[in-house]
Amino acid sequence: MAAAQFGELPFLKEDAVVYSCAYSPDGKSLSVGLQNGDIKVYSTSSWDHVHTLTGHTRPVWSIAYSPHGNQIMSVSDCTARLWDVEAGACLHILIGHSGDVHGVAFAPCGDSVATASDDSTVKIWDIVGTGKCRLTLTGHTEAIRSVAYSPKGHLIASGGHIDCNVRLWNTQTGECLHILSGHTDSIRGVAFSPRGDWVASTSSDKTLRMWDAETGTCCRVLTGHTNPVTCSAFSPQGDVIASASHDRTVRIWDAETGVCRQTLTGHSEWVTCVVFSPEGDRIACGSFDKTVRVWDVGSGGTRQFASNIVLSNVKYSPLGDQVASCGYNGSIQLWDVETGGCRRILAGHTHTVRSIAYSPRGDVICGSDDSTVRIWDVETGVCRQIFIGHTDYVFVVAYSPQGDQVASGGRDKSAKIWDVGTGECRLTLTGHTDHVSSIVYLPKGSQIASGSRDSTIRLWDIESGTCLHTLSAHLRYGWSYFDYHKLVASVVYSPGRDQLASAGNDSTVRLWDVETGDCRFVLIGHTRDVRIVVYSPHGGQVVSAGWDSSLKLWDDRTGECLHTLAGHTSEVTCVTFSPKGDRIVSGSEDKTIRLWSTTSGQCQAVVQDLDTSIRSIAWSTAPGINYFVTACADYSVRMWKVVEDGDACHIRMHWRPVNGELNVTETSIKDVQGLSQLNKRLLEQRGAVGKPLHADRMNETSQKVLSLVSVVSALKESSTITALESTSVSNSTAGLSEYSEDREQPIE
Repeated sequence: MAAAQFGELPFLKEDAVVYSCAYSPDGKSLSVGLQNGDIKVYSTSSWDHVHTLTGHTRPVWSIAYSPHGNQIMSVSDCTARLWDVEAGACLHILIGHSGDVHGVAFAPCGDSVATASDDSTVKIWDIVGTGKCRLTLTGHTEAIRSVAYSPKGHLIASGGHIDCNVRLWNTQTGECLHILSGHTDSIRGVAFSPRGDWVASTSSDKTLRMWDAETGTCCRVLTGHTNPVTCSAFSPQGDVIASASHDRTVRIWDAETGVCRQTLTGHSEWVTCVVFSPEGDRIACGSFDKTVRVWDVGSGGTRQFASNIVLSNVKYSPLGDQVASCGYNGSIQLWDVETGGCRRILAGHTHTVRSIAYSPRGDVICGSDDSTVRIWDVETGVCRQIFIGHTDYVFVVAYSPQGDQVASGGRDKSAKIWDVGTGECRLTLTGHTDHVSSIVYLPKGSQIASGSRDSTIRLWDIESGTCLHTLSAHLRYGWSYFDYHKLVASVVYSPGRDQLASAGNDSTVRLWDVETGDCRFVLIGHTRDVRIVVYSPHGGQVVSAGWDSSLKLWDDRTGECLHTLAGHTSEVTCVTFSPKGDRIVSGSEDKTIRLWSTTSGQCQAVVQDLDTSIRSIAWSTAPGINYFVTACADYSVRMWKVVEDGDACHIRMHWRPVNGELNVTETSIKDVQGLSQLNKRLLEQRGAVGKPLHADRMNETSQKVLSLVSVVSALKESSTITALESTSVSNSTAGLSEYSEDREQPIE
């Protein structure tokens, strides 16, 4: 793939030297730390100035956003300060270092922070329970200027300003696991790769070094800067790394090869900081020239996958013949399950589409960061209704079982009930004191349940708007000014009984009696945040998953843990049951898909060596079809087939659009015997090396695609075929007729 090129956007002019900058996790804001001790927060959509955070008396050396994006930690004058992003207020000041604090990093779970100081120590602070220093890491001989957490949170890297060493620490015990030696001058910055397998260090010796995080060995040394290298940042995908230098440039390196792809110029003084946006499409850097420059991935780069957007969700239609995906560019794409072609692109939302649902009749409803809810006719692509009333992001949407109402919830702390026919808001349900993060209709359609970051679940009568029960769900811890939300991450209704299940950041799953509002069971076993809970299709079982990389299968009648499904090595991001309920498929940040038996709890199949993590997953709703679809972090939608092979089973990719080209990966014709050389050559040309079909022409050429698939299927079933490989067969724009029964005649 060609290297992406970065084009510069308008820059921000500051009134002081810029020492640090950081993107929020959702990419909506950029914070800048200045020499005068101020922190300025900007909106990245308009570049308007939102807040100025004041209080530090010396330069703000480093800034970090909390994982949820609602807080900022900044370090400066022997202190670390915690800020509320929305209010712009200082929540607390961490005091304990005896020298200037230069580095700060949040733990991935958000419950602790690490700080690095000129007093030669790294301190780990508990910001959820006590607010006190939990560990002090000693070993560096003098000042420490940088610190970073590994993605799993079990390691910390720190860079010594005087001893020129990088140290890797165990975050639980405080033990120094490795001392990484090789730099010949001060360490200016450290950073972990997104997978946690590499550590990058930058130095005044003008180099950037890549280290193996497990063994502590130096993998490569990147040279090219002509002055000290101040810091580095990995792209979210981990394939490139950016470095900033006193030579006034930012360099973009290939993380695998160490080759410099591009040098970004424009600053007139030292470049002090560099950071990628969460989507990886922008780089922001600050400088002594008192500017912040933001670079955009321009047309010189290539997007590898046909959807060409960062995907947030994927859903099957009620009949199972269509898949809808949505993402960060505000559009919804409808995919044909049989051909993989993009049927329609529904455009109208102006910001990220976070949630998507099908109505019983097959229409699509979406909730967006533009504060609206839209209903789309999937046959015509026309927007049938726009529901306007929310005052902030819409996080969740749901259709009533009858399809005559829509419920929505979002950042404005309210849930709304809309009339599908008139487009009017029938009810606004208020009472939650924080974001509404999940919403579900009960089967009869007369009640809904809403889950919130205020740690409660509310049951509502949607005729009167009355709150029937407030379920004080998942624990909410706090101390002093801290108010760490143990949010309700997911709420689902049981198909088999009047029961709700909820998942929360307190590491528990809770089962609730809908009639009384009582908590029937607290399911304990996970060791970190539980983000997902799903009922089996017929009830009786619940599966939960989250940040501890495991899945747990529970009996919803007794609360007993039936199986712990272990195998993923990173956060489990999505889970679903097969329609029969006999299998579970899960996707993870570890870039694998796993298929599990609900009977034995054993992993039956694994898709490994993917080049991307999995964001969303859905099993086909069509009866008797063993297909499921995934939305991935690399912008792709992929369909997978579960293939039975006696007692064993396998997962094969059925299709995925790539650069507008459809790949059918069931069979290959390269080793087929029994055909004439002419027919084999024609099939190879038309099936394997033909020009790709463009996504917006996929409908016109779907018959050619199906013809090719039918040819391959006929070849596969023939008794004269002795060998078939499982490799990719792609579309051809050449004319392709039906398979000829006379194999010695060329295909016309």
